[in-house]
Amino acid sequence: MITPRKNSRFEWLLKKFVHFQLKKHFYRIWLIDLRKKPSSLKGKMYLANHSSWWDGLIVFYLNQVVIKEDSYAMMSQEGMERFPFFRKIGAFSVNSKSPKAIHKSLKFAMALLEAGRSVWIFPQGEEEHLEKRPLSIKNGTPYIVKRVKNIDIIPVALYYTYRHDQRPELFIRIGSERSGERQMEREDIQKELTKELDVLKADVIDEKLVHFSCLLTGRTTISEKMEWLKGRSL
Repeated sequence: MITPRKNSRFEWLLKKFVHFQLKKHFYRIWLIDLRKKPSSLKGKMYLANHSSWWDGLIVFYLNQVVIKEDSYAMMSQEGMERFPFFRKIGAFSVNSKSPKAIHKSLKFAMALLEAGRSVWIFPQGEEEHLEKRPLSIKNGTPYIVKRVKNIDIIPVALYYTYRHDQRPELFIRIGSERSGERQMEREDIQKELTKELDVLKADVIDEKLVHFSCLLTGRTTISEKMEWLKGRSL
């Protein structure tokens, strides 16, 4: 198992780099945050859907600029070996090919939660198409939920789409806290995360965005430049 070795200076540098890349590749990033005021003494388990290469960096950026907690994230062994710098921002590995290694990673996540830390998990375990239903939920997440009670469980939906401009947009919905005291089976987690994602998708399709805030504005696009030129020619 590859354990995290957080480095605050590296986190600061990566935050700047990711901010630059997001502005380059996205037209807008939108956010709706439905959390109340969770106890700062509780561990928090954030469960996000996983459909894109961007997800890991988005989770990191979201924590840096919005959530601002001592957060850690479970990442595949292969991913950690390819990109070892992720351990500097709190990632720890899970080897899906070894039951013994999986158990060790789950125990590590549980220890973090019991210590009041925040842990990010992609319950699907691997990237799946954004529109795939039902979402696949591995057994690791319900294993943790059943054994660590004094935590807040927070679903996070990430929805990537093209709308009216040259570059894609990302919509993020941070759901309200669920108490870890409530029994949640694998099917319950699947239902909760799917519901958050489908509600977010419906809001985007129906243009119900009045409660969203713009988390990031990308660079000026070609269409915006053409509109500017059009105005100059009149």
